[in-house]
Amino acid sequence: MKALSITLDGFRNFTSARAEFAETVNILYGSNGSGKTNLLEAIFVLCLGRSQRRASDAAMLCTNSDVYRVSGRIEADGSTQEVAVAYERSRRKRLTISGAVAGLSQLYEKNCAVSAGPEDSEILFGPPAVRRGFLDIYNAQLSLKYLSELSSYQRALAQKNAALRQGLDGGPFEPLLIRHGARVMLTRTEFLQEVDKLAAAKYARVSHGEPISLTYRPSVKIDAAHSSVEEIETAFQVSLEDQLERERVMQTALAGPHRDDIMIEIGGLPARTHSSRGQWRTAALCLKLAVYDLLREKRQTAPLLLLDEVFAELDKTRSDSLIEMFADYSQMFLTTAAGPPEQLRASSKSFHIQDGNIREGE
Repeated sequence: MKALSITLDGFRNFTSARAEFAETVNILYGSNGSGKTNLLEAIFVLCLGRSQRRASDAAMLCTNSDVYRVSGRIEADGSTQEVAVAYERSRRKRLTISGAVAGLSQLYEKNCAVSAGPEDSEILFGPPAVRRGFLDIYNAQLSLKYLSELSSYQRALAQKNAALRQGLDGGPFEPLLIRHGARVMLTRTEFLQEVDKLAAAKYARVSHGEPISLTYRPSVKIDAAHSSVEEIETAFQVSLEDQLERERVMQTALAGPHRDDIMIEIGGLPARTHSSRGQWRTAALCLKLAVYDLLREKRQTAPLLLLDEVFAELDKTRSDSLIEMFADYSQMFLTTAAGPPEQLRASSKSFHIQDGNIREGE
């Protein structure tokens, strides 16, 4: 798929702006704070209706604005459609595809995008919620069934927690938690097994053989590598029974996929405590490129690739290795403050971002 154009109104620091993109490499350059990352975020919103930076819609409003609108032409599945995402403060977001009102699931069904940036280092050293967010946003692009199961689980979880806070029995909601939660955990397990292999190969290539591994750490006691959905359901039921009294005291659900985590090791040691910033950045990027390959294989289409200052804090050897990998990818958006590598200049289209304005080819 490809993003052919974008129009921004009231989004972040863009009062009004528009751009027509190349179908290959698009370089967004300008000083820090000019809006390069905001433009990448807008492209992600256009594709999937949400921020890759986990920002709320209210946070993406331009200063002194109560409305934002992101629209543009997207080419997918052999056809081009006009997509628009609009949000008004304190109201629901409105999505349209070719003028017809659409749901979020329709964007996930039609489009796919992978974003990599400085914030992704948090996948390595940040809290478990960041790693769960990584699992959810890309599993949802691989499978609408996953998106449905996750949404159903989250609704049941909210109902159980509301009951516990009121001193009521949360048990009536547990059959739904078990049914949908087991399927969420199984999908996450299968996803990580594939991403682990792909990321390990990419990281070894960039870091000259240094190993990386990803291991699923569910809050439910299961054999993550060899469990069926029925076995996970049984283990989930046992965990809920074990946590019954603690949940009543703490007034919150303590078992389930909302408590899952990923163990990431680099060189056989926990990345969170034993790796450098450069290793975090490199590993996070390799994870995202692994997800790109998996999406491309499973969906039979090339996702958009959005890269935010990916060469910062990397030495020349690692940067050159990454550039070699980029030859395998389709449409790409790359931000830079210091100027893009020479290897990417020849086949690219450049946009100068300054004070919320987009100027082509300066």
